Amino acid sequence: MVETPSKAVSDFRIFQRNAQGYAEVEFSGVLPADKPGGADVYARVLLEDDNSVVLPWKQCERDGRAWRLASALREGGLYRFEACALVPDRPITMIEWTPRVGIARHVGVGEVFMLAGQSNMAGYGRDAAYDPAELGVHLYANDGMWKIASHPLNDSCGSIYPETLEESSGTSPALAFGRTMRRRLGVPIGLAQASKGATSLSEWNPAEDGALFRSALKRWLTAGPASGVLWYQGCSDAHGERAATYLERFTAMVAAWRAAMGDIPFMTVQLNRWTGVGAQGDASDKGWGQVREAQRQAARTIPGVYVVPAMDLAMSDMIHNSSGSNVILGERMARAMLGAMRGAPEYAPDVIGAEYADERTVLLRFRPEDDVIAHEGFADGFDVEDERGLAACVKAETVADGLRLTVERDYTMPARVNGMWRRTPPPALPRGRYGVPMLGFYGVEVDARGERRPR
Repeated sequence: MVETPSKAVSDFRIFQRNAQGYAEVEFSGVLPADKPGGADVYARVLLEDDNSVVLPWKQCERDGRAWRLASALREGGLYRFEACALVPDRPITMIEWTPRVGIARHVGVGEVFMLAGQSNMAGYGRDAAYDPAELGVHLYANDGMWKIASHPLNDSCGSIYPETLEESSGTSPALAFGRTMRRRLGVPIGLAQASKGATSLSEWNPAEDGALFRSALKRWLTAGPASGVLWYQGCSDAHGERAATYLERFTAMVAAWRAAMGDIPFMTVQLNRWTGVGAQGDASDKGWGQVREAQRQAARTIPGVYVVPAMDLAMSDMIHNSSGSNVILGERMARAMLGAMRGAPEYAPDVIGAEYADERTVLLRFRPEDDVIAHEGFADGFDVEDERGLAACVKAETVADGLRLTVERDYTMPARVNGMWRRTPPPALPRGRYGVPMLGFYGVEVDARGERRPR
C-alpha cells in the first residue's frame, strides 16, 4: 500500500506536481503567545520574483492556537507563503498592515527525484569542475532540511539518518542532472538524498536486507512523492553469486519500491570501471561483465527502467568518477529522463543480436537509428567465447545497422560475444548518433542462422 507523504510547506521545499500540474500543500503554524487567542489567521501565496499574488488572503483553519491553510499550488515558483493574525474587530482591509506570524520562502512545484545507490551517486568526485548551485534546484538533505542543492549533496552534518552516514563525500552527478532538468522543463527540481557509498544491492532490496530501502522510504514520506529514482550501484555486487543474480534481485527491488512509492521510473547507470589492484583476470572481469549485462537487460525487460553508459568517463581514483565526469553523466541522465518522460527515451546504442558470418567474423546488430560508428582500433574490448575460451577481436568495421568484428582465430559454434565487459574496458568506445557510447554487454549468443533477433 502506498502511504501518503507529508504536504507541509517549508523553506526551499519542492513539491512533486501531479498529472494536472498542481500539488496539494499545507501551510501551518502556531499563533505566537503575544497574539490574542481570538485573532483570525489569514494566509496568502506570492510569486517571489515579482511579488504578484498567486493565492489571495484566505482565512486559515484553527485548532486552538494552531492554524493551517490547505491549498492546491500550481506548478512553477518559486513562491513565498505569508500568514498574518488579524485581531478581533479590525477590518480585513487592514491585513496588509498586520505583523506576520508565519512565512516560508523559496517554495516550488515541479519534479522531485530520489538519489539512491552507492558512492558514485553519493558523490566521490574530488577534483574541480564547473558545477554550480542554482536557486530552483533544491535538496532534501541528510539533516532533514530543504536547502539549495550544492556539493557535497551527501554531507553528514547534523544527519538524522544514521544508516546512511558517510565518512566523506565529494561531487555527484545529481546536481548537473537537476540543473539540466530545470532548464529543459521550466519548473523547479527537488533532489532527495538517500544514497550511501559501498552499499550492496541487498541493502536496497527488502526481499534480502532492505535497510536502505526503509531509509529511502522514510525520506519519501517526508520529502516525496517523487517523479523517479536516480540509481547508480553495482560495484559491490560485481563478483560471484551476487553478479550472477543481480538482474533477478534488481527486478525484485524495483517491484518493492513501486509497491511502496507508486509506479516510479528508475534512471540507472551502467558501471564505469575499476582500475585498482586486487582480484585480477577473467574471473574478476566476468563479474563486472555480468553486472553490466544485468543493467542492460533491466532496461530491456522492466518497464520504466532506463540506463545510460559511463564507461567513457574519467575518474578521480580507481573506482570513482571525476567531478567533470559527474557533470557529463548528470546531463546524460537528464537527457535520457526527459526522453522517457516524453515517451521517447534517448537510448545509448545497444546490441540487439549477433550473427555468424564465417569462422573469423561476427556481425553485431544494433537498431538502425543508433548509427553506430567505429574505426578499426575500436575492436579492443570485444571478445568471442567458444568451447576453447576467449578469442579477442582484432578489427571492427561499421556496416549497415551494426559492426563487423574480425576475430583473432577461428571460432566454433555455439559461441557468445562480449563487448566492453571487462572491469577496465578500453578508453575509446563506439558511439551513436547522440555522441553517447554503446552499452557494454556480456554473453550475447551468436546466431548460427544469420537471422536478426528482434529486440
